[in-house]
Amino acid sequence: METTALLEAAQARVEGFLADLERLVNIDSGTYTPAGVARVSDELQRHFHEAGALVERVDGKEFGPHLVARWPGSGKGRILLIGHMDTVFPEGEAIRRPFRIEDGRAYGPGVMDMKSGLLVGLTAARLLGEEAPWTELVMLCNSDEEIGSPTSHDLVAQLASQADAVLVLEPNSRVERVTIARKGVATFRLEVTGLSAHAGVEPDKGRNAIIELAHRALAVHALNGTIPGVTLNVGVISGGERPNVVPESAYTLIDVRAPTREGGAAVEAALREVAEAEPTIAGTETRLSGGFVHQPFTQSEASARLFALAEGVARELGYSLAGGSTGGGSDGNTAAAVGAATLDGLGPVGAHAHNPGEYIEVASIAPRIALLGGIIGAVGAGTI
Repeated sequence: METTALLEAAQARVEGFLADLERLVNIDSGTYTPAGVARVSDELQRHFHEAGALVERVDGKEFGPHLVARWPGSGKGRILLIGHMDTVFPEGEAIRRPFRIEDGRAYGPGVMDMKSGLLVGLTAARLLGEEAPWTELVMLCNSDEEIGSPTSHDLVAQLASQADAVLVLEPNSRVERVTIARKGVATFRLEVTGLSAHAGVEPDKGRNAIIELAHRALAVHALNGTIPGVTLNVGVISGGERPNVVPESAYTLIDVRAPTREGGAAVEAALREVAEAEPTIAGTETRLSGGFVHQPFTQSEASARLFALAEGVARELGYSLAGGSTGGGSDGNTAAAVGAATLDGLGPVGAHAHNPGEYIEVASIAPRIALLGGIIGAVGAGTI
């Protein structure tokens, strides 16, 4: 299908798209609400079957199920679309602030990140279904991406390694922008063990783990700016049980973002130095654990060719495409890490992900469907 025809066909489907989006957004599907994620997967599975796909339901263990939809075709390219069904919001959020459209924007929990992206992928597959310009089109919808894809990571890696192109349906900030790089994401735990004692009678007998951890946390924060592009955030801290007891244990969770594997290795080494340094409070012990959930996604030669192909599709749609980077991770990191040609940020345009004000621009829906469909068609023609 010609790119301009794709755009016209996508515009004709926006009303139905929004009706489907309303149903998905009004289902609570936080990662830790597996029954809600399962309801979203039921809705999507119905749509996939209607679109002629073969659907496999993969056990997500303590989380909701993962879906793998497959469309066989007659083209040359093997294409993987990736999106996630889970959100960051708690149960009851959809009742508190259900889907609504106001001033050209659609609001609701998970509307941007990333239920609208799932429907962009599904709609592009529907529009191209009769032509099937691919050897195989696969769409993975996982249930645990918002916590680092612990049960779907291997599935993402496996499917990506079999694909000629991986297209990730995460949202973006502009129609004219896609994501070509993402920082690696790590969580480290720094834990201190001290010695408890009565805080009033013999505090000198204790070894205060919280105070020791405070010194270590400041040392971690001081690492910001010392390794190019790397950021660290002491995001959680916990310790002690009662105010009249010298705390025996305390820990902090540290978020780390690194643009390259070299930066990731450097920051991990720096954190180990912090953990292994002489204690401020004698008799305390510090341990470091954790690591990178997502390796950095940097643009490979194959990914650069995929981006160039996307630029050509955008020109046919009348604009110049820009490639940007972000500090947020996605399953695109995993796809890129196994060497797949990867392009991310192909979902609708919006803002305020993970925030009650999250929205998408309704006017961006059809252009993003057309861009995705054009890329799929070009990959299917064997141009990558």
